[in-house]
Amino acid sequence: MNLKKLFAKNIWIWSALGALVLWIMISVMTKTFSLNMLFVNATLASFLVLLSLGQMTVITSGNGAIDLSGQYTVALAAYVSSLLINGYGVLIGLSATLFLCAVIGVCIGVINLYLKVPPMITTLAVGFIVYSVVLIISTMTTGMPSKAVAYFTQSLRIFGISPMILIAAAIAVAMGILMYKTKFGKRLHAVGQNRTAAALAGINVERTVITAFVISSVLSGVTGTLLGGYFGGASQDMGVSYLITSVAATVIGGTSAAGGKSSVAGAVSGALMVTLLVAFLNLTMLPAAFQRIIQGVLLMVILVASVPKGKRIAAA
Repeated sequence: MNLKKLFAKNIWIWSALGALVLWIMISVMTKTFSLNMLFVNATLASFLVLLSLGQMTVITSGNGAIDLSGQYTVALAAYVSSLLINGYGVLIGLSATLFLCAVIGVCIGVINLYLKVPPMITTLAVGFIVYSVVLIISTMTTGMPSKAVAYFTQSLRIFGISPMILIAAAIAVAMGILMYKTKFGKRLHAVGQNRTAAALAGINVERTVITAFVISSVLSGVTGTLLGGYFGGASQDMGVSYLITSVAATVIGGTSAAGGKSSVAGAVSGALMVTLLVAFLNLTMLPAAFQRIIQGVLLMVILVASVPKGKRIAAA
């Protein structure tokens, strides 16, 4: 297999190379090649990895689906988990939080499929409802994490590695098995390619799509719980910055925006690349507005370069 075919078949390589180039550029600017700096950025990227894996699952289901509620679910999970874990312990608090997030995913799927509301509108509308709940809860609790969660996310190191990285890696491996080694994964890809054909083949389209939204919401819940501990408390807008970046990391990594094709490796490498890009732009000391413009242009260029020419023509 020549390099051209290798890159065309494994689009995630582009984002992995982008992450490598950015790490080198940052090392040159700081005049030090530090693995510690890479681990720090990998820790920050771990949160984006979880959200990108959730976006990947929803986008793969097709029909133009993107989960716009994730940013609000992150904030809700941060507040709810801190409240429940402080009151009832880690096991009960975390379980209840993730169950609540799963319910949000079910609601999104039911509204989308049975009320025939487009997925982007559904997730945005449900997201606004979730955000309203966040505003109410934020008046009832400070959102401070328990000592156990704060220690786990901020101070604990396993062989020198943050547990955030290990959690993201473990979930990525689990998602890889789910997407490519199970019946659900095969059904999800089939649904994303053609829902009518999938239904005629005997696949329960509704259950498959609802499951995809549930997975995304639960991963948003895990992210919110960990973010609340890592940053020392919840905030109303803590998930906002992850909306565009999670979609960008997912698509750049090789998941087809049209549905039916996913890339777990791409979601991971794309998240790391986007995180390193933000770190690099921060080093340039440019105004925030210029940084965002440059970030958008670079992401667009990388995205265009990562899509095979034939598919670009077909999409047009």
